[in-house]
Amino acid sequence: MPRPRFNKLSPEKRERIMEAAAKEFSACGFEQASLNRILTEAGVSKGAAYYYFDDKADVFSTAIQYYSQDIRTKLGDIPLKSLTAKTFWPTMAKLYQEQFMFVFDRPWAMSLFKAVGKLSLDTVSTNQMLAEIMEQMQSQLLVVLRRGQELGIIRQDLPDDLMLSLFLAIDDAHDRWLLLHREELTPEMLKDTVLPRFIDLFRRFLEPRTE
Repeated sequence: MPRPRFNKLSPEKRERIMEAAAKEFSACGFEQASLNRILTEAGVSKGAAYYYFDDKADVFSTAIQYYSQDIRTKLGDIPLKSLTAKTFWPTMAKLYQEQFMFVFDRPWAMSLFKAVGKLSLDTVSTNQMLAEIMEQMQSQLLVVLRRGQELGIIRQDLPDDLMLSLFLAIDDAHDRWLLLHREELTPEMLKDTVLPRFIDLFRRFLEPRTE
């Protein structure tokens, strides 16, 4: 968690620091990211930085929380308890589309979330803060998948950890493709073709097999 002085900064300065951090972690991953480059890009001295954060892991976790909260504030939480078998997939498709369109204009935010999944086992095992971030993100996704299982519209023939790993692998491959082709895609193409195709891909993987 950031130190209290960080939260007392102006919104503009917090945004500048978080954007610089997200871009660095997106480009280099957590292990290779440079705290000095983040501070230089954000226009913050190294001495001042230690009034805001404990270390690089603190900056990383703060950036994850910052952009996660930004998305929740603008899009709201998933109404899991009110979902039915009929509304589950349309609701997921709508929320995913809104979330993706939000981060598509901020590619560093999308890549920042991907950086969590690329944390090495050594890094996670030696840093409780990063381990908690990874566990929290995976737990949130697992809650959604289990709600679908309760409604009978998500397969139950795979162990949870395997289904989650496969889901994240598909998601990562698709997001990599999107980032690679970002300049070629218009908002209309994303809305009408690319994202519906992605949702269909997930549905075909996650829905129970029918004889």
